[in-house]
Amino acid sequence: MRLERELQRRLDENTRTNADLQELSAKLVRAQENERRVLARELHDEVGQSLSAILMEADNAAAAEGFGEAREHLLAVRTLAEKTVNEVRDLALLLRPSMLDDFGLVPALNWHAREMTKRTGLNVVLSADEAADDLPDDHKTCIYRLVQEAVNNAARHANARTVEVNVRREDHSVLFNVRDDGSGFDTRFVRGLGLLGMEERVRRLGGRLTIESSPGRGTSISAELPVVDLALKEAVNGHAHPHLAG
Repeated sequence: MRLERELQRRLDENTRTNADLQELSAKLVRAQENERRVLARELHDEVGQSLSAILMEADNAAAAEGFGEAREHLLAVRTLAEKTVNEVRDLALLLRPSMLDDFGLVPALNWHAREMTKRTGLNVVLSADEAADDLPDDHKTCIYRLVQEAVNNAARHANARTVEVNVRREDHSVLFNVRDDGSGFDTRFVRGLGLLGMEERVRRLGGRLTIESSPGRGTSISAELPVVDLALKEAVNGHAHPHLAG
């Protein structure tokens, strides 16, 4: 009996420790996303506006008469400032696209698909339910980050030509899948930090990630995330959380 009680005590401690670790992981992910949101806003609003002002001043100075050789230097300054504005904008969007917060998941995914096609030539085909915008913030962030990681992997490592992204909302869950026609890999031996990060994000929200791939046959990454019904959440907690929907 003493051994059974000691075993039960240790099992309970292990359960509490695992719960604490999961809670800490969730807090770290939220803190990271909040930091990215702040940095992206600062880059766009502060640095971006300052660079735009430099562009305007360079244009005004170059248009003035009497500068002679200085005009060429001003035009060079303008070209450099314009290049930097574009780089800052892209960096801010990569940190966290403002449209994910301002307009929702589907517009952000559409933007990412267009940007990847423009930058890499990869054909990204997106099919997403508009109802996917009616999701808790954690779910939208998770799906966006997983799609971002999977599409980037397809472009950088798999030499894929086409990536199909599907997001479908159901009554109590959201399902998504990213499939490419790239080189594939052996899932028994390849488990990089990107894939581990995907699994952790999905597990934290009570879902399960499935990765199917083999050399020469492309890769499919899919998951189903449960979505707690708002009415049920209110019944359990006695109040609604402002970020929960559906």
